[in-house]
Amino acid sequence: RTTGCEAVLLNTAGGVTGGDRFANTVDADPGTTVTVTTQTAERIYRSTGEDGRVGNILTLGVGARLDWLPQETILFDRARLRRSLTVEMAEDATLLAIEPLVLGRAAMGETVARGFLSDQWRVRRGGVLAYADAMRLDGDIAEVTAAPASMGGGIACAALVYIAPDAEDRIDTVRTALGEDGGVSAWNGLIAARIVAKDGARLRAVLIRTVATLRPGPLPRVWFS
Repeated sequence: RTTGCEAVLLNTAGGVTGGDRFANTVDADPGTTVTVTTQTAERIYRSTGEDGRVGNILTLGVGARLDWLPQETILFDRARLRRSLTVEMAEDATLLAIEPLVLGRAAMGETVARGFLSDQWRVRRGGVLAYADAMRLDGDIAEVTAAPASMGGGIACAALVYIAPDAEDRIDTVRTALGEDGGVSAWNGLIAARIVAKDGARLRAVLIRTVATLRPGPLPRVWFS
């Protein structure tokens, strides 16, 4: 089991829709271990035109570890979301962060034909930009995600980044855990991976086994409830 603080975020609004504004700020003090997850999947509902906005800001002190492990974000048809993850971390801190995305609820027969998603990541390590990533889906999402160079017809994907003194030593283990469901690269003390899956259940299974290789304990209990 991991030691330290575990926080579970709860959206009492039941989801995000156009015009909503949400912000989360997490500080991991020097030498602490913090895990942050969500109670359940976050739902991004249909918008009449405005964007929903979610801003997440993480700060890691000297020798701190922060695992940002939200459950899936489910994008509904004609949803609109702008989300950002901004991290300031000490040179020797450890960050593990994921953002899983599922397009609609397959069990309910839902499909996502159109909508908008902008997901921006910026991570500064020791005051220097160490990692930047951007994902954008706009307009005909079904057509975009059907392309082989995109999601190849899958409806689930995730981004993962691990920044730590031992990050580059972990690449072979992570590559084995991902199997054929993702790709991973390592450079300058970090690992970055992309996962694409046919559905949310497959994505979750890949994340569970991959994250387990990068932290000293299992995923938070709410992932299994």
